[in-house]
Amino acid sequence: MASQQTYEYYADVLEDGHLSIPEDLKDKLKTYSKVKIVVMLEDALWNNMTLSEFFKGYSAKDAIYDSL
Repeated sequence: MASQQTYEYYADVLEDGHLSIPEDLKDKLKTYSKVKIVVMLEDALWNNMTLSEFFKGYSAKDAIYDSL
């Protein structure tokens, strides 16, 4: 069984729909015949909504936990 290496980076979606790959990673990719791609979209609107929904349940009584 081959060993697995994992690299994480933020990619730009290029105008033609391709993803950018850092130069130092391109050299490593040439030696592999297949790679697994996992796409996780960063959505600022979703993150902000989640945060605001979380704080809707926050009460002044909860402030006691802030200093723990």
